[in-house]
Amino acid sequence: MKTINLNHVAVISVDNTKTFEDASYKELYVQEGEQAAQATKKLIDLLQPYGALIVNVFEQHPRGHISFADNYLDKKPFDMIAYKEVKDWTEENHGLALGAEFTVKELQSFLKTVGSQMLWPQHSKDRTDSAELMEPLKKDDFAITVIKGTNPAKEAYSGFDETDLDKKLTENQIQKVVLGGVATDYCVGKTALDAVDKGYEVIVVDDAVRGVASESTQVMIENFAQNNIRYVTLKELENILFA
Repeated sequence: MKTINLNHVAVISVDNTKTFEDASYKELYVQEGEQAAQATKKLIDLLQPYGALIVNVFEQHPRGHISFADNYLDKKPFDMIAYKEVKDWTEENHGLALGAEFTVKELQSFLKTVGSQMLWPQHSKDRTDSAELMEPLKKDDFAITVIKGTNPAKEAYSGFDETDLDKKLTENQIQKVVLGGVATDYCVGKTALDAVDKGYEVIVVDDAVRGVASESTQVMIENFAQNNIRYVTLKELENILFA
């Protein structure tokens, strides 16, 4: 009988948290997000017995975060903010609310780099339970935890952005990463693309992810194909890893 060893594989759960997957929180619920958590749990239970490294990546924002709409005077959730809007702002004349934990210069620098930023309702707030794991996932499922998005002056969709995720994967001799979580078109997608850039083989499991919007999710799935990221069902993953 063939011996299966998945010590070179990591399962990365991306933002499987209550803020995105429990509709009762009324923060930034992703449609069917709870199903992503349930399928990610199945994914973990399938691969963990064979030695796969299980990693929890989630965001935790300060209340004054740059992506929160209520840190601006004339913005509402799901508005965009662009560099051209803020390039002439000064410390004396600007559109930041009192709760903002970033400066005008930090905002200008960030937007000059990215061009524009979607503004969100408050979510994944530190010192609240909104960033806790969504059931049936639990802390004991994970060997490693990585927190992103703690810098108030920068958005961080990717699990590799200003974290030690790459270092921890390298230390564990990981070659292949398998992703589940939310959202396909934002944090899951950005994490997958960064993983490829860093030399990992990447698989995104369709059953275990959900997107914010159908159009941007489809664009991201096409982006996966263009970057040699496999987008497969859980059953197809079993055939890949256990064939």
